[in-house]
Amino acid sequence: MPDAPMRDLTSEEVEAYDRDGVICARGLFPEEWIERMATAIDRVVENPTMMGNVVSMKDDDFSGDLFIWKLDDDFRDFVYESPASRIAQQVLGSKVVRHFYDQLFVKPAGCHVPTPWHHDVTFWPVDVSSQNLCSMWITFDPVDRASSGLEFVKGSHRWPRLFKAVTPNYDPYMLDSDFDDAPAIDDHREDYDLFCPDMEPGDILLFNAHVVHGSSSNYSTDRPRRAFASRWCDDSILFESRHATMPLLWDHGLSDGDPISGSLFPQVLPDSIAEEGARRAEAPEPPDPEYVARIFEAITERASASSSS
Repeated sequence: MPDAPMRDLTSEEVEAYDRDGVICARGLFPEEWIERMATAIDRVVENPTMMGNVVSMKDDDFSGDLFIWKLDDDFRDFVYESPASRIAQQVLGSKVVRHFYDQLFVKPAGCHVPTPWHHDVTFWPVDVSSQNLCSMWITFDPVDRASSGLEFVKGSHRWPRLFKAVTPNYDPYMLDSDFDDAPAIDDHREDYDLFCPDMEPGDILLFNAHVVHGSSSNYSTDRPRRAFASRWCDDSILFESRHATMPLLWDHGLSDGDPISGSLFPQVLPDSIAEEGARRAEAPEPPDPEYVARIFEAITERASASSSS
């Protein structure tokens, strides 16, 4: 069973999450989990997965990775054994909690790669009206706005408009969508209620998939910014195979309208489901090369068709 957090979220924190779409929570993870995952992040940066090689910008010192839990045992244990699922349960307000996926964001000191303003829900192959998806962004270094701390527009999870999924490298595949461009928030910062807390290792940002957020480059000359996001949902989230969403490199067996479930999105609470986690429990589970080839062939064909039109 997952570990209990060092404390429960307060009623004020849960109310702020619902009202603002984001909170900064401190003192939830034991030090041993922070130390273990900091070491694991350093290892993954040195040995990225297939997706890590795709999404990282090595010439600019930016390292990213996705679905790390499928291949790295520390990240797998974080899913099933850390307090993360129990913390997510408190903001989701659901008995059932599923792990959606994990994602790594590492900007060394002087990494001049900003994260454009965006919200997460349009990145994902889910019904975009879904609200019960949350991210848990954990820092493993002291961070503030100057060292690329994450910044949010409070209350934007209730905006009626949806925006394009913008990656740090402005991936044209992700931008090829009918959603609106995000507003030029940096040009009119005084018009928004912005939130960017200073954080210490182990502090977490809990935020709704619809809240608009981004970060600057890491302007610090001596402070890295190692962070990863652990994504969680309840059992109401429906799969939707839209274009311009992150590719899923494992055969998930889901059709449009199916609830998110199965071995790619396993249930952790109230209990894990043995058949969902069986393959991953035995050994690291790399994606099938033929399945991956078909996915990237489809992406390439769509990108080519889009550019020619």
